[in-house]
Amino acid sequence: MIAIIMVTVAMGALDAISLTHLNVFAGYMTATVILIAVHLVSGQSILGPGLVAIASYLIGAALGGRLVRRSHSRRRTVADLLMAVGVLVAGAALIWWVNAPWHYYAVLTILAVAMGLQTSATRHAQVTDLTLPAATLLLHGLAHDSRLAGGPSLGVWRRLAAILGLFGGAVLGAVASSVSVSGAIVLVGLTIGCAGFLLYLRDHPLLERLETVSPS
Repeated sequence: MIAIIMVTVAMGALDAISLTHLNVFAGYMTATVILIAVHLVSGQSILGPGLVAIASYLIGAALGGRLVRRSHSRRRTVADLLMAVGVLVAGAALIWWVNAPWHYYAVLTILAVAMGLQTSATRHAQVTDLTLPAATLLLHGLAHDSRLAGGPSLGVWRRLAAILGLFGGAVLGAVASSVSVSGAIVLVGLTIGCAGFLLYLRDHPLLERLETVSPS
């Protein structure tokens, strides 16, 4: 739960960074598809970058699908994937910092592949509401399952934490990237890598305590 919330924060940050500086989303493919359509109609096409983002995301998702089917524990598999994502994102930050002529498409490709892998990791983790953190579904769940709607009102704090994580991450990503895009991307990579590292600490008492107090 704690690790996946960290990933959620990182997703919000990276989507803010990619939208601001790459003009498409590296992880939120629904929005990328819509942006392609809107820009085509408006005459300001981002067809090339959009298709690169989608194709790269699919590659990452396919690779992630293969990796989660290894004969390892779920926790170990998710940890391995998140660590790999952290390394990829850090590599993208380095490429942006070098500022080579081809850096735009290289960074977009690497980030989208990484986000495909990350989605495989969060799906495999099977944390309720956080398989693919999306504010629409989280907000719908809050209202749909609320006592006002006759529901059991379960998972309120988990959903609120995810919504605030997405929002806070987006604010952090926007602010940090206004100072340094490569530095902001590194921050995202470190956050995801730390989330993966936490999952390796199976017997750490602090992690166990945090997991037990996480609301259902």
